[in-house]
Amino acid sequence: MTNDLDVLVHQAAPLSDDEAVRPVRSETREALFAQIIADTGTEAPAPRRRWRWTLGVPLVAAGACAAAAALILSPTPSAPDPRAVPSTSARPGTFDPKPVAALSFVRRERYIEVRIKDPVADPQRYRREFAAHGMKINLTMVPASPSVAGQVVMQDGGETIKLIEEKGCYSGGGGDVCVRGLRVPLGFKGEATIAIGRPARPGEPYNSTNSAFTPGEALHCLDIRGLTVDEAVERIKKRKVTATVFNYDTGGPQGYVNVGRDKIPGDWYVTDANPHAPGEVMLFVQKDRPTGKRDNELLFRNCPR
Repeated sequence: MTNDLDVLVHQAAPLSDDEAVRPVRSETREALFAQIIADTGTEAPAPRRRWRWTLGVPLVAAGACAAAAALILSPTPSAPDPRAVPSTSARPGTFDPKPVAALSFVRRERYIEVRIKDPVADPQRYRREFAAHGMKINLTMVPASPSVAGQVVMQDGGETIKLIEEKGCYSGGGGDVCVRGLRVPLGFKGEATIAIGRPARPGEPYNSTNSAFTPGEALHCLDIRGLTVDEAVERIKKRKVTATVFNYDTGGPQGYVNVGRDKIPGDWYVTDANPHAPGEVMLFVQKDRPTGKRDNELLFRNCPR
Protein backbone atom coordinates (compact mmCIF):
# COMPACT_ATOMS: atom_id res chain seq x y z
CA MET A 1 0.00 0.00 0.00
CA THR A 2 1.28 3.47 -0.83
CA ASN A 3 0.93 6.65 1.21
CA ASP A 4 -1.69 8.06 -1.21
CA LEU A 5 -4.54 6.91 1.05
CA ASP A 6 -3.00 8.64 4.06
CA VAL A 7 -2.79 11.89 2.15
CA LEU A 8 -6.38 11.64 0.95
CA VAL A 9 -7.73 10.88 4.44
CA HIS A 10 -5.84 13.88 5.82
CA GLN A 11 -7.49 16.06 3.17
CA ALA A 12 -10.96 14.69 3.92
CA ALA A 13 -10.72 14.74 7.73
CA PRO A 14 -9.16 18.06 8.92
CA LEU A 15 -7.80 18.15 12.43
CA SER A 16 -9.10 21.45 13.80
CA ASP A 17 -12.71 22.31 14.77
CA ASP A 18 -12.68 25.36 12.49
CA GLU A 19 -11.46 23.38 9.51
CA ALA A 20 -13.84 20.50 10.19
CA VAL A 21 -16.90 22.53 9.21
CA ARG A 22 -15.58 23.19 5.70
CA PRO A 23 -17.05 21.04 2.91
CA VAL A 24 -14.86 18.16 1.72
CA ARG A 25 -13.93 18.68 -1.92
CA SER A 26 -15.76 16.37 -4.31
CA GLU A 27 -12.47 15.35 -5.98
CA THR A 28 -11.02 14.27 -2.61
CA ARG A 29 -14.05 12.15 -1.73
CA GLU A 30 -14.09 10.40 -5.10
CA ALA A 31 -10.35 9.72 -5.05
CA LEU A 32 -10.42 8.43 -1.45
CA PHE A 33 -13.33 6.11 -2.14
CA ALA A 34 -11.64 4.75 -5.26
CA GLN A 35 -8.46 4.09 -3.27
CA ILE A 36 -10.38 2.28 -0.48
CA ILE A 37 -12.19 0.13 -3.01
CA ALA A 38 -8.88 -0.74 -4.69
CA ASP A 39 -7.27 -1.69 -1.36
CA THR A 40 -10.19 -3.86 -0.15
CA GLY A 41 -10.90 -5.57 -3.46
CA THR A 42 -14.52 -4.36 -3.53
CA GLU A 43 -16.19 -3.52 -6.81
CA ALA A 44 -16.75 0.22 -7.18
CA PRO A 45 -20.29 1.52 -7.90
CA ALA A 46 -21.30 3.44 -10.98
CA PRO A 47 -19.33 6.72 -11.14
CA ARG A 48 -22.42 8.98 -11.18
CA ARG A 49 -23.87 7.63 -7.92
CA ARG A 50 -23.77 10.08 -5.00
CA TRP A 51 -22.48 9.07 -1.56
CA ARG A 52 -23.03 10.54 1.88
CA TRP A 53 -19.92 11.19 3.99
CA THR A 54 -19.91 11.90 7.71
CA LEU A 55 -16.81 13.14 9.52
CA GLY A 56 -15.93 12.01 13.01
CA VAL A 57 -17.02 8.34 12.99
CA PRO A 58 -14.50 5.48 12.67
CA LEU A 59 -14.25 3.59 9.41
CA VAL A 60 -14.04 -0.22 9.56
CA ALA A 61 -12.68 -1.61 6.29
CA ALA A 62 -10.36 -4.57 5.73
CA GLY A 63 -6.91 -3.50 4.60
CA ALA A 64 -7.52 0.24 5.27
CA CYS A 65 -4.73 1.91 7.17
CA ALA A 66 -5.16 3.45 10.66
CA ALA A 67 -5.23 6.97 9.23
CA ALA A 68 -8.73 6.28 7.88
CA ALA A 69 -10.23 6.10 11.39
CA ALA A 70 -11.82 9.56 11.17
CA LEU A 71 -14.11 8.83 8.24
CA ILE A 72 -17.13 6.63 7.51
CA LEU A 73 -18.77 5.89 4.18
CA SER A 74 -22.52 5.21 4.16
CA PRO A 75 -23.66 4.07 0.71
CA THR A 76 -27.31 3.65 1.70
CA PRO A 77 -29.60 6.72 1.73
CA SER A 78 -30.07 8.20 5.19
CA ALA A 79 -31.33 11.36 6.85
CA PRO A 80 -28.89 14.29 7.27
CA ASP A 81 -27.18 14.83 10.59
CA PRO A 82 -29.79 16.75 12.71
CA ARG A 83 -27.03 19.07 14.03
CA ALA A 84 -25.92 20.01 10.55
CA VAL A 85 -27.48 22.41 8.10
CA PRO A 86 -27.47 22.35 4.30
CA SER A 87 -24.63 24.34 2.83
CA THR A 88 -25.50 27.58 1.12
CA SER A 89 -22.09 27.95 -0.47
CA ALA A 90 -21.08 24.45 -1.53
CA ARG A 91 -21.94 22.97 -4.91
CA PRO A 92 -25.24 21.03 -5.27
CA GLY A 93 -24.96 17.51 -3.90
CA THR A 94 -22.45 18.41 -1.16
CA PHE A 95 -23.17 18.67 2.56
CA ASP A 96 -21.72 21.20 4.97
CA PRO A 97 -21.78 19.84 8.58
CA LYS A 98 -21.99 23.18 10.39
CA PRO A 99 -23.26 22.70 13.98
CA VAL A 100 -26.50 24.40 14.96
CA ALA A 101 -25.90 27.25 17.43
CA ALA A 102 -26.58 26.54 21.12
CA LEU A 103 -27.55 30.19 21.73
CA SER A 104 -29.29 32.88 19.71
CA PHE A 105 -28.06 36.49 19.75
CA VAL A 106 -30.36 39.32 18.61
CA ARG A 107 -29.05 42.88 18.71
CA ARG A 108 -31.48 45.53 19.92
CA GLU A 109 -31.00 49.28 20.35
CA ARG A 110 -29.18 49.12 23.70
CA TYR A 111 -28.57 45.45 24.39
CA ILE A 112 -28.13 42.00 22.91
CA GLU A 113 -30.91 39.53 23.59
CA VAL A 114 -29.57 36.04 24.32
CA ARG A 115 -31.79 32.97 24.37
CA ILE A 116 -31.03 29.28 24.89
CA LYS A 117 -31.67 27.18 21.79
CA ASP A 118 -30.14 23.91 22.96
CA PRO A 119 -30.50 23.25 26.73
CA VAL A 120 -28.45 20.04 26.52
CA ALA A 121 -25.44 21.42 24.65
CA ASP A 122 -21.90 21.05 25.95
CA PRO A 123 -21.15 24.05 28.24
CA GLN A 124 -17.98 24.64 26.20
CA ARG A 125 -20.19 25.53 23.23
CA TYR A 126 -21.93 28.24 25.28
CA ARG A 127 -18.62 29.68 26.40
CA ARG A 128 -17.29 29.78 22.85
CA GLU A 129 -20.42 31.46 21.53
CA PHE A 130 -20.43 34.08 24.30
CA ALA A 131 -16.72 34.70 23.72
CA ALA A 132 -17.35 35.15 19.99
CA HIS A 133 -19.62 38.08 20.94
CA GLY A 134 -17.05 39.55 23.34
CA MET A 135 -18.95 38.50 26.48
CA LYS A 136 -17.28 37.03 29.59
CA ILE A 137 -20.26 34.95 30.65
CA ASN A 138 -19.89 31.47 32.06
CA LEU A 139 -23.02 29.43 31.39
CA THR A 140 -23.41 26.26 33.42
CA MET A 141 -26.06 23.56 33.25
CA VAL A 142 -27.73 21.99 36.30
CA PRO A 143 -30.12 19.01 36.37
CA ALA A 144 -33.67 20.33 36.63
CA SER A 145 -37.17 18.92 36.76
CA PRO A 146 -39.11 18.95 33.45
CA SER A 147 -40.93 22.27 33.94
CA VAL A 148 -37.64 24.05 34.71
CA ALA A 149 -35.48 22.67 31.88
CA GLY A 150 -34.36 25.51 29.61
CA GLN A 151 -34.95 28.23 32.20
CA VAL A 152 -32.41 30.52 33.86
CA VAL A 153 -32.29 29.35 37.49
CA MET A 154 -29.34 31.35 38.90
CA GLN A 155 -27.31 34.49 38.14
CA ASP A 156 -24.08 35.52 39.88
CA GLY A 157 -22.49 38.84 38.91
CA GLY A 158 -23.33 40.96 35.88
CA GLU A 159 -25.72 43.27 37.71
CA THR A 160 -26.44 45.19 34.51
CA ILE A 161 -27.67 42.02 32.77
CA LYS A 162 -31.46 41.90 32.74
CA LEU A 163 -33.47 38.70 32.69
CA ILE A 164 -36.07 38.00 30.00
CA GLU A 165 -39.23 36.98 31.81
CA GLU A 166 -42.13 35.31 30.03
CA LYS A 167 -45.65 34.42 31.10
CA GLY A 168 -47.31 31.15 30.26
CA CYS A 169 -44.84 29.00 32.18
CA TYR A 170 -44.14 28.29 35.83
CA SER A 171 -41.43 29.40 38.24
CA GLY A 172 -40.19 27.75 41.40
CA GLY A 173 -42.30 30.15 43.46
CA GLY A 174 -45.51 28.82 41.93
CA GLY A 175 -46.14 31.87 39.71
CA ASP A 176 -46.83 31.90 35.98
CA VAL A 177 -43.65 33.76 34.95
CA CYS A 178 -40.23 32.22 34.26
CA VAL A 179 -36.86 33.36 32.88
CA ARG A 180 -36.08 32.34 29.30
CA GLY A 181 -33.05 34.47 28.39
CA LEU A 182 -30.79 37.45 29.04
CA ARG A 183 -30.52 41.06 27.93
CA VAL A 184 -26.84 41.91 27.90
CA PRO A 185 -25.99 45.64 27.55
CA LEU A 186 -24.00 46.58 24.45
CA GLY A 187 -20.32 46.84 25.34
CA PHE A 188 -20.71 44.70 28.48
CA LYS A 189 -17.23 44.32 30.02
CA GLY A 190 -18.06 42.62 33.29
CA GLU A 191 -18.19 38.94 34.16
CA ALA A 192 -21.12 36.77 35.16
CA THR A 193 -22.10 33.17 35.80
CA ILE A 194 -25.52 31.99 34.70
CA ALA A 195 -27.06 28.60 35.49
CA ILE A 196 -29.60 27.00 33.16
CA GLY A 197 -31.78 24.01 33.98
CA ARG A 198 -31.21 20.94 31.80
CA PRO A 199 -33.09 17.61 31.65
CA ALA A 200 -31.80 15.22 34.31
CA ARG A 201 -30.41 11.79 33.51
CA PRO A 202 -32.18 8.68 34.87
CA GLY A 203 -31.62 8.51 38.63
CA GLU A 204 -29.91 11.91 38.77
CA PRO A 205 -31.23 14.15 41.60
CA TYR A 206 -32.59 17.51 40.51
CA ASN A 207 -30.69 20.65 41.41
CA SER A 208 -33.58 22.99 40.55
CA THR A 209 -37.30 22.22 40.67
CA ASN A 210 -40.83 23.54 40.66
CA SER A 211 -43.62 22.03 42.72
CA ALA A 212 -44.35 18.40 41.84
CA PHE A 213 -47.89 19.58 40.93
CA THR A 214 -46.67 21.95 38.19
CA PRO A 215 -47.80 21.19 34.60
CA GLY A 216 -45.22 18.83 33.12
CA GLU A 217 -44.20 17.41 36.50
CA ALA A 218 -44.88 13.92 37.85
CA LEU A 219 -47.87 14.78 40.07
CA HIS A 220 -49.65 17.41 37.99
CA CYS A 221 -53.40 17.24 38.69
CA LEU A 222 -52.86 14.51 41.29
CA ASP A 223 -53.54 16.36 44.55
CA ILE A 224 -52.28 14.26 47.46
CA ARG A 225 -52.14 17.11 49.95
CA GLY A 226 -54.13 16.26 53.08
CA LEU A 227 -53.85 12.51 52.52
CA THR A 228 -52.04 10.25 54.94
CA VAL A 229 -48.58 9.05 53.92
CA ASP A 230 -49.91 5.54 53.28
CA GLU A 231 -52.72 6.87 51.07
CA ALA A 232 -50.44 9.22 49.15
CA VAL A 233 -47.77 6.59 48.51
CA GLU A 234 -50.34 4.18 47.08
CA ARG A 235 -51.91 6.84 44.89
CA ILE A 236 -48.66 8.03 43.29
CA LYS A 237 -47.68 4.45 42.50
CA LYS A 238 -50.39 4.48 39.83
CA ARG A 239 -48.27 7.07 37.99
CA LYS A 240 -45.13 4.97 38.44
CA VAL A 241 -43.76 7.56 40.87
CA THR A 242 -41.95 6.72 44.10
CA ALA A 243 -41.68 8.81 47.26
CA THR A 244 -38.02 8.39 48.18
CA VAL A 245 -37.47 11.34 50.55
CA PHE A 246 -39.68 12.72 53.34
CA ASN A 247 -39.19 16.18 54.85
CA TYR A 248 -40.57 17.16 58.25
CA ASP A 249 -39.97 19.56 61.14
CA THR A 250 -38.41 17.83 64.16
CA GLY A 251 -39.47 20.68 66.43
CA GLY A 252 -35.99 20.65 67.93
CA PRO A 253 -32.49 21.95 67.19
CA GLN A 254 -32.29 19.92 63.97
CA GLY A 255 -35.20 21.81 62.44
CA TYR A 256 -36.35 20.33 59.12
CA VAL A 257 -34.73 17.04 58.09
CA ASN A 258 -34.94 14.63 55.16
CA VAL A 259 -35.42 10.95 55.95
CA GLY A 260 -36.44 7.71 54.26
CA ARG A 261 -39.85 6.03 54.25
CA ASP A 262 -38.97 3.81 57.20
CA LYS A 263 -38.70 6.84 59.51
CA ILE A 264 -42.20 8.22 58.81
CA PRO A 265 -45.43 6.79 60.31
CA GLY A 266 -48.04 5.90 57.72
CA ASP A 267 -50.75 7.95 59.49
CA TRP A 268 -48.87 11.25 59.17
CA TYR A 269 -50.18 13.76 56.61
CA VAL A 270 -48.79 15.10 53.34
CA THR A 271 -48.69 18.89 53.00
CA ASP A 272 -46.75 19.32 49.74
CA ALA A 273 -44.47 17.58 47.23
CA ASN A 274 -41.38 18.43 45.20
CA PRO A 275 -39.70 16.52 42.38
CA HIS A 276 -36.55 14.73 43.58
CA ALA A 277 -35.29 12.84 40.50
CA PRO A 278 -36.91 11.37 37.37
CA GLY A 279 -39.76 9.20 38.66
CA GLU A 280 -39.14 10.23 42.29
CA VAL A 281 -40.64 12.87 44.59
CA MET A 282 -39.98 14.30 48.03
CA LEU A 283 -43.04 14.59 50.28
CA PHE A 284 -43.43 17.24 52.97
CA VAL A 285 -45.21 15.67 55.92
CA GLN A 286 -46.39 16.43 59.45
CA LYS A 287 -48.01 14.56 62.32
CA ASP A 288 -51.21 16.64 62.52
CA ARG A 289 -53.89 16.96 59.84
CA PRO A 290 -53.20 20.19 57.87
CA THR A 291 -55.70 23.02 58.21
CA GLY A 292 -56.16 26.38 56.53
CA LYS A 293 -55.59 27.48 52.95
CA ARG A 294 -53.36 25.30 50.79
CA ASP A 295 -50.38 26.63 48.84
CA ASN A 296 -49.93 26.35 45.06
CA GLU A 297 -53.65 26.53 44.20
CA LEU A 298 -52.65 28.26 40.95
CA LEU A 299 -51.19 24.95 39.73
CA PHE A 300 -54.54 23.19 40.01
CA ARG A 301 -56.73 25.77 38.25
CA ASN A 302 -56.96 23.76 35.00
CA CYS A 303 -57.23 20.33 36.62
CA PRO A 304 -60.48 18.28 36.61
CA ARG A 305 -62.45 18.63 39.81
